Amino acid sequence: MRWRFLPRAEALIEYAKIEAEAVKQQGFYPDVLFPGGDRWFKFYGNPVLSAGLPGSWEEKAADCQTIGFYNGQYMMWYVGTPQSLHCQIGVATSRDGINWTKHPENPVIRLGPAESWDSSILICEAVLFDREERVFKIWYVGGTTGGVFGIGYATSPDGIHWTKYPGNPVIRVTEPWEGRNIEGQSVLKTASGYKMWYASYHPRQDQASIGYAASPDGIHWDKHPQNPIFVPDQPGRWDGYSVDEPDIHYQDGIYQMWYKGWNRPMGVSWIGRATSVDGIHWERAPENPVLMTANSPQAWDVFQVYRARVILATEWQGEMGQVLNRMWYSGRPYSLKARLGYAFQFMPDYKDRERRKKIPLVTQDRLALTVESKSSGSLDLYYFTPWLDKISVVIYNQAGQKVKTLVNETNFPGFYQTIWDGRDETQRRVSGGVYFCEIRSANHLLTKEITINR
Repeated sequence: MRWRFLPRAEALIEYAKIEAEAVKQQGFYPDVLFPGGDRWFKFYGNPVLSAGLPGSWEEKAADCQTIGFYNGQYMMWYVGTPQSLHCQIGVATSRDGINWTKHPENPVIRLGPAESWDSSILICEAVLFDREERVFKIWYVGGTTGGVFGIGYATSPDGIHWTKYPGNPVIRVTEPWEGRNIEGQSVLKTASGYKMWYASYHPRQDQASIGYAASPDGIHWDKHPQNPIFVPDQPGRWDGYSVDEPDIHYQDGIYQMWYKGWNRPMGVSWIGRATSVDGIHWERAPENPVLMTANSPQAWDVFQVYRARVILATEWQGEMGQVLNRMWYSGRPYSLKARLGYAFQFMPDYKDRERRKKIPLVTQDRLALTVESKSSGSLDLYYFTPWLDKISVVIYNQAGQKVKTLVNETNFPGFYQTIWDGRDETQRRVSGGVYFCEIRSANHLLTKEITINR
């Protein structure tokens, strides 16, 4: 979405280029819809919120949402993109988080007057309801036609009718690591004041990192001296190029962050999770990534999933009676027409967690395989596929002859485990020595040497 941060004339050209490039990236996949991730399950009826009618203020996309539960209903603020790319912010309501009604007064936060700091685009809102002051508060990103951006602040008695702070923007780009743009913010109110996690964004490189700021009043902010406090992982990993759009929650003395990650410019993006005891020093979750793209040409989120916004069961149980963690996320196919989806999480799958621990380094671009020997003489094989594809796992001897086929089936993206008991297709034990395990998809191959001791 780097076009959003470019001057208007460049943005229109850039958007057309991105559309063309995304179509090129689309390869062949089986004609099957991917139903969900391994731990977060996507709702079968996704997307739950779509872009508007031709000619509307949200004709091209509806995405970048923020969500909460107030007075017995969900409220979702989201970004609508028209043909002109002058994005604005709308609101929708729902009783179940699935069936949404858009407000008739949308967009509820509109562009500022000509020459103002938010005259060209409004995106990346973060909303909270201040229970002490009984008022909704929003922090949103605004920009000019020249591509100059900041974060503004506004208040509302009902989440629909907003009054912008006259001193906007309240946060500007001031540090070298921020490049030219800051965005994707998440805000918490605590006993000591407000905390904000936000991303820098370099549109020309499609690159981002995450920083932190604190404020006594939500208006005057001090950026952390150690910024950025969360950066891309090592190159080659699934989030080794950029991390963006944090969603922060605090419970039981632990901060949890859901974030968007990708491993090359304008590449496939997935959603991960990290934890921290202080909100500054973060550790990536072993089960990452927690939500991946679908891989069918017909799927609405085949290209990118991003902008996770989560409501934890423990946060709202008294008001909502939830038994599930819930996530609303943005997704888009290669046509770039963004929409909003819903996912839910049951109790943790510990077997799945163990499989993920065996393969800590995954990426959107390749298969992964780990082999472990057992005392019984058999081998545990853990593998990962980022694609919906027919996967085969085959054992060969040194002469290149097939010894045994362990897997030959269509797998959804995710982590898997199989076992080789050291026998061939006729169930005879093989002799000791060097063998090769080959994992193959339609267009990719990975081979690992293994040793059988007899």
